[in-house]
Amino acid sequence: MSKLPTNDAEFNLQQVLVLMNYLSQWLIRSGVGYTEFTAALKPIFYQQAMEELQRIDQKTTISALSLLSGLHRKDVTAYKEVAAAGMALTEATVSEPVSVPSRVIGLWIAEGWKESLPFHSETENSFEHLVKRVSTERHPRSVLNELLRLGVVLEENEHILLQKGQFIPDPSLQEARKILTNNLQSHMAAGLHNLFQPDQISYLEQAICADELTEESINILHDQSLKLWQQYSLQLLKLASERCALDEGKADANKSFRFGVYQHDSE
Repeated sequence: MSKLPTNDAEFNLQQVLVLMNYLSQWLIRSGVGYTEFTAALKPIFYQQAMEELQRIDQKTTISALSLLSGLHRKDVTAYKEVAAAGMALTEATVSEPVSVPSRVIGLWIAEGWKESLPFHSETENSFEHLVKRVSTERHPRSVLNELLRLGVVLEENEHILLQKGQFIPDPSLQEARKILTNNLQSHMAAGLHNLFQPDQISYLEQAICADELTEESINILHDQSLKLWQQYSLQLLKLASERCALDEGKADANKSFRFGVYQHDSE
């Protein structure tokens, strides 16, 4: 039985919000706002509520799922229906707002307008007119500033230039984000396993911390960290390769292993 104070909702919420500072930074810099993020969280909260009710052996009724997840009953109903049909939860018809900048670009492309639009014009299609067709609550200049920040458009000589090349993801950047996601996922899984299931074998999840250090000491520790990582990671990689060769073809060889190290310093 877990000893984590799960009934202390406020305490646990504050701990998660510390992590959200960094995740929200990632989202904001990537052009994902609050409304899009909260909409994307709906099926995740539904699924976690479903698993929690199953874990404690309670009926997964609409009322129970709604109460536990905080989702509206109509959204819970929609998710239950698509799940019963064997479909992905993302196929459910629920309210999912799309950001104004994204809708502006979508309309621009859908209308087939030229890739260069004047910001303002009384006689021809303009960026200002495009934004007002999507929303009268957002100022066109604010929307433009967001698109400029994301690199989706350029502004030259009072014209807005659509950068279609930006719609093609950079594979190298995507791969770096996938690696970070996988590493963070494994770290969180290990830590939460240790918190929620202390009666089972714990995963290695430790850190060494030191404070009141000078910049010189930080540099020394940084260099030594890299040396130790290079030394021990090669040893572990060699052992992992040997075990992979031994386990190849076995019916129960269906598990994966991840060992990670990180280093960070701050003031």
